[in-house]
Formats: sequence, structure tokens, C-alpha cells
Amino acid sequence: MTGFASESARRLYWYVHNGAHMVCGPDFGCDRPSFHGHQIMFMLRGHGSGAYRGEAWEARGGQAVLMDLRQPHSYFADPDDPWEMYWVRFDGPGVANVAKALLASAGSCVIPFASREKLDEDYHALARLLAEVPPGYDAWVWRHLVGLTANLIEGLRRTGLPASQDLTVAPHAAPEGIAAALAFMRFQHQRALSIAQLAQTAHMSESHFIRRFRAVTGFTPMEYLEKFRVGRAQELMQEEPDLRLGEIARAVGYEDPAYFSRVFRKQVGFSPRAYRRRLPVG
Repeated sequence: MTGFASESARRLYWYVHNGAHMVCGPDFGCDRPSFHGHQIMFMLRGHGSGAYRGEAWEARGGQAVLMDLRQPHSYFADPDDPWEMYWVRFDGPGVANVAKALLASAGSCVIPFASREKLDEDYHALARLLAEVPPGYDAWVWRHLVGLTANLIEGLRRTGLPASQDLTVAPHAAPEGIAAALAFMRFQHQRALSIAQLAQTAHMSESHFIRRFRAVTGFTPMEYLEKFRVGRAQELMQEEPDLRLGEIARAVGYEDPAYFSRVFRKQVGFSPRAYRRRLPVG
């Protein structure tokens, strides 16, 4: 583990308590009722789980975990696939409000980050600043902490519901159990998901979960997931024009491109290939 720490509590800018690049062992974990500061754990690889304010979560490579440590929290690496992570604990004016807004928008403390390259840049810049304390230290630390947070905001934006789909219920606007299932769908839509998994996430029986989900969203869970996946595929076609349609299908949870094409046509009215041809060039 390589880490850094700052003893001074800056008041004009966001400031760092400490942080580290950590390759976790199979017994890595923490369970606390409260601590100080806000913490982001950027998972580079591996898998693990925990709880935040009584809500269970799971995180893997490509996702970050944001927590206000004053709230009850725990985290444990998967013994068979432990995390490698960057983590940083920080605070300062406005941090609590930013964290609260991010957590509400995500409906979970688990948020995907947008760019590994930008993550590396901001994390290692912070490590150098804490080691060297150059002129303008406070403002530069603030800049890179904001960069880390912006990485989460962009990650959240990229996985948000596309405006073209009539899926108006955001996780933070739904009842607690349904909110957990909605967030789980959004962040795990690439995986094969079952009603049993989603009902477990919502802490409901399968039949009760299906009824409550339809009442809140207007769709069955599988209808909602299908619409979300197709909407995400539309976004990828616009954002990543060089991706093959088979790659897009796999990225949104469909291993069979032919089945993906049928689902897409049902939702949009024409095939993925025809949709891509209609997109503006450049």
C-alpha cells in the first residue's frame, strides 16, 4: 500500500485527511458506526461489498463507493477476488452538500467513474502535492479533489436514463426498496439479471416486488430493464461511433446480437443498423 496524509484542516478549500493506493488482502474490511470526513473508494479491479446507513451494496472494478463516514458504514473485500483501489478521505466547505446530491442522484453509495485515465491523473497529483507541499498547495489540492468528484458526476451522467425513453422515476424519487432495485438495474444492466436478484435487492418477495415496481414505474421489472438497455445502446451509438453493433449489444447485456436487434426494433421501431444510419455524422 502506498498512501498519503495531511494533518492540517484547510478551511478555504476542500482538504485531504489521507488516502492510499491499496491492493487489498482477502481479509480486508472495516465496520464502524461513525468516523470523520467523506471517503471515496475508487475500485480499479476486484469485488467486495458492504453496507451504508443500513443499505447493502456491492462494488467492483470501474465503480466508486462514496460515503459520509459520520453515518454507519462497513466494507469488505471478496476473499476470492479482493479489491485494488485508490481511496481518499477528505472534507471542506460544501463537501457534504455535493456528496448528498450525488448519493441522492445515484440512489446508492456505489457510483461508476467515467475515466480511469483522469482518475490516475488526479490521484497521483494529490499524492505528489501531499508529499511536496508546493506554493499554491491548497488550491491545487482542491482542484484535484474536485476532479475526482467530477469523475463520479460524469460517470453518473453516462449511466443515467436517456431522455428518449419514458422512464421518469429516478432512484432517489422512488420508495426505498424500489429505489435500491432501480439503482441496481442501472449499475448492473450489463449482467444477466433475474427477478429473484432484484427482489432480494429490494428486500421483498418476488410477487410483492413485481406489484410494487409496476405501481411505481408503470412497467414490470423486465420491461423497465429492456427499455433502459435499449436507451443505453442508443447513447453508445451516438457517443462511440466506432463500436460494432455486437460490442454495443454485449455492453448493454445482450450476448446474442440477433436477439438484441429484435429487442431494439421492438422498442425503437427499426433495427440498430437503421438507427445508426439515421444519426447525424460528425
